[in-house]
Amino acid sequence: MSTLKKNVIANYAGKAWAALINIAFVPLYIKHMGIEAYGLVGIFATIQPLMTILDLGLSPSINRELARYSAASGQEQVMRNLVRTLEVVYWGLAAVLCCVVLLVSPMVAANWVKPQALPLEVVKQSVLLMGLSIVFQWPVGFYTGGLMGLQRQVLFNSINTVLWTLRGVGALVVVMLASSPVLAFFWWQLLMSITNVAAVAIALWRSLPVGGQRSRFQGELVQSVWRLAIGMSAVSVVILLFNQLDKIVLSKQLSLIEFGYYSLAWQVVGSLFMLYYPIYAAFFPVITQLRAKGDHAELKLTYHKGCQLMAVAVFPISAVLAVYSREILSLWIADQETVQYSYLILSVLLVGGTLNGLLYMPYSLQQAFGETRYILYVFMPFLLVYAPLLVLAVKVWGVLGAAVTFSLISLLQNAIAVFVTHKRFIPGEQAKWFWEDLCRPLAAAVAVVVLIKFAVFWRMSGLAGVATIALCYLLSFVATVLVTPATNSIFRRYVLPAISVR
Repeated sequence: MSTLKKNVIANYAGKAWAALINIAFVPLYIKHMGIEAYGLVGIFATIQPLMTILDLGLSPSINRELARYSAASGQEQVMRNLVRTLEVVYWGLAAVLCCVVLLVSPMVAANWVKPQALPLEVVKQSVLLMGLSIVFQWPVGFYTGGLMGLQRQVLFNSINTVLWTLRGVGALVVVMLASSPVLAFFWWQLLMSITNVAAVAIALWRSLPVGGQRSRFQGELVQSVWRLAIGMSAVSVVILLFNQLDKIVLSKQLSLIEFGYYSLAWQVVGSLFMLYYPIYAAFFPVITQLRAKGDHAELKLTYHKGCQLMAVAVFPISAVLAVYSREILSLWIADQETVQYSYLILSVLLVGGTLNGLLYMPYSLQQAFGETRYILYVFMPFLLVYAPLLVLAVKVWGVLGAAVTFSLISLLQNAIAVFVTHKRFIPGEQAKWFWEDLCRPLAAAVAVVVLIKFAVFWRMSGLAGVATIALCYLLSFVATVLVTPATNSIFRRYVLPAISVR
């Protein structure tokens, strides 16, 4: 099995497990903590991705640079020195961030969060603990980027699977046993963040090739990647702000209980990104190496293959979640008031979340070519009008208005971004992407789910509901596999011969 295939399987399995852990324990957290305390967890989930703004593009840069250096021989010492240099920069920023958290967490707790039943002191301690957890979790992205660039993705996902399991199971245990569940939850997150960063740091250094001398800090290496890092950082800032702006605005406008409902819907939508990222992480180093070698024909084939695998991985899940949002939430949460408030929000947010995920592969092209400014040209104008539109939509239509605004803007800006990227880097491939990579798998996934939705005449509860939804997903997945060229060829090469032999 090729390294690319192993990495795709490992990344997909690792992220799928993380998504399962992430979703499976939510009803139990809400049961033992309450929906208001879960609103604090929603704020934690909102702030955590925003901290990558301070990454300054170093994580994707180390990914790209290690992938590029590994394509040539004699670069072992340079690779080790680069990791050491950027590591020093990263931990210096982490120290500054820690001081900022200690200073601002009391103000955030007192002036931003709107608790009703939770004591203010508990909220203050929770905000401080979530801030410290983020400080130690933040450098994980740097070490992860290095492992991805070295294509040690099987190793990374093995570590990640163990840690996600410990994070989820351990949090549930302490929440059930502690006298203050919400504080116990955030103390456990802090402990797991420290464990996580230590594990991936050790893994990266052991994965680097042996150099001729001890690794050392070299300021000139920072200069060599600075321009690329700044470009990637700017893109990360814009994309993260767009994906988190609705939560930032709503956390200020809504009560903690209402924000808890919205966070619940986003918890499901956010899990989709765990399914997009594995394919991007496996294909990006390969695309970077093909770009470095000048093999543009193979680069185009690899790019389309990655896009199609993403479509097959995510479209069936998105379609089932969107069409059966009420039934799935009822089976999962079993609290009809929560379901009633959340299911439409979930269905609408899924549209925007699915569209945003499609941008991973086009963005990998821009990264491989070292030109990321085109995403900025598209996203910046939309970002400037997004916040005012959110405020207006929430005032007129409530929380659902924010979800609709997010999905409509996602549709417009992603359509433009994909078109610009293809025209600049792989001209002539737009029609192929639109038909083979997007329309065929999307139409197959949605058609099967909608047809089954209208055909079902029994109650969607208990085992019957679970079985129906599982069958719906399976049929949608099979249909998507068969109509998508990349997966259809895999089916013909491996599955059909096995069926014929039997």
